[in-house]
Amino acid sequence: MTCWLIKYSYRIIEILLILSITIGIVFCIGLDSHDRAEMQDVMALCIIGLLWVWFISLPLTIIVIASIIRCIPPASTYKKVVLILHILNAAILFAFYITLPKAEPCNATIMAEHYEEHHKEMYDLVRYVHRSLGDSCSILLEYRNDEITDFMIENGHEYRSNITDQEGIENAVRLAGLSKQETATIQAMMRKAGIIGIEIDNRPDFDGSAKKNILLFRWHGSSKYQYALYDRPMTKQERDEASSFSQFLLYNDSVVFESYGSYVSQKGFTDRYRFQKRDR
Repeated sequence: MTCWLIKYSYRIIEILLILSITIGIVFCIGLDSHDRAEMQDVMALCIIGLLWVWFISLPLTIIVIASIIRCIPPASTYKKVVLILHILNAAILFAFYITLPKAEPCNATIMAEHYEEHHKEMYDLVRYVHRSLGDSCSILLEYRNDEITDFMIENGHEYRSNITDQEGIENAVRLAGLSKQETATIQAMMRKAGIIGIEIDNRPDFDGSAKKNILLFRWHGSSKYQYALYDRPMTKQERDEASSFSQFLLYNDSVVFESYGSYVSQKGFTDRYRFQKRDR
């Protein structure tokens, strides 16, 4: 009786573990990724997370590996089912990877070419948002694959965030003094400028430093590539400070290219040194 309980308890744990891996692949990796690069970033973060809790993940990893080895060859119906589940997990992971689009490449050269071609539209957008926003108001609006990924509006007294539908945005922007027509115009100007996100602040800056307006240009995996357009030429100290960070690249005295990502996904500008050499 005791042997029977141990045998079938192990089988139940084994099946539950495999199914939990299936759920993780589908919901935490596949459906949560927008492109192949992001899927790789998510998988890397999952691995790092598992390493942090190695005292839990190591025994589970041993169980999974032992489970695969035990099922080769599949001598019983149970082993056939377990092997099929393992193969299914690998197939699901592979299917997600090949069906996800490739990430659009992005580097300093691409950003410079886009800026040179669309700088007028970009500054027109910034000026229009500043004119349309109420005093002491700010707006953050980001898209990915034509879907709203981040939105925040603030007017100094209250703010709204985590709204991902167009109707919700049109209602919330009233806090910042934006009309429905002005919101539609901002979105149209973003498309014209080739920009997928804005972060613009009308609140007064009392420290005297140059204020920047953020225009999101492109996603690559979990990394953002964006322009920081300053409202005046930066001082030498401000330029030196911007140049000291690896994720920043000084284009001129009022424009900085920025790259943000997680510890795993932060790739920065792969052509940084070649671009700086060319710029000289």
